[in-house]
Amino acid sequence: MGINPVFFSGGLSCIDFCNTLDYLRTPPRYDLFWNAAALLEWGQAAGILPADLPDAAIPDEAAFARALEIRATLARLLLSFTRLETPDAADFALFNSYLQETSARMGLVFTDSKGYFLACGSDDPLEKVLCEAVRSTADLLLSNQIGRVKQCEECGWLFYDTTRNRSRRWCDMKSCGNRAKARRHYGRVRQGLKQD
Repeated sequence: MGINPVFFSGGLSCIDFCNTLDYLRTPPRYDLFWNAAALLEWGQAAGILPADLPDAAIPDEAAFARALEIRATLARLLLSFTRLETPDAADFALFNSYLQETSARMGLVFTDSKGYFLACGSDDPLEKVLCEAVRSTADLLLSNQIGRVKQCEECGWLFYDTTRNRSRRWCDMKSCGNRAKARRHYGRVRQGLKQD
């Protein structure tokens, strides 16, 4: 897989799914889902899909466009919570329609490593990725932990803050955290030079 592991630093699959698009800028600087095959490759790298997908698994353009619509809706919904805003009613209605669609394909599965969990019963790889993103979002909303979803101060990505005091400010300490700390250090050094 050619996808940088930093694209999986959000902490939850729904957040990682949203972070595949630079939704802060118009036009976006990047979009990992530049075509349907890239979306499936991301699903493989995320562990949602098996590594050996047949070429026939590539979804048609309408299904791919729907996937992009779902991603945009989930991103807007999660961003509204990071800004302490009430989600847009239209986005919430869209999310509920996706939830109803995917719930019809979900089933309880048991494995020794994970125990019981909900999984998509569809054979369609795109549906498996979308089911996981929608299921993960629903789980987050039902957990009362939506306040742990934050937006990185450096790059704008979403992340799930697992710190005890909910003080995390960056999506990833190795990239954004280091850049922010280096910038602050440089500013202090420059300020010290100006005072001499």
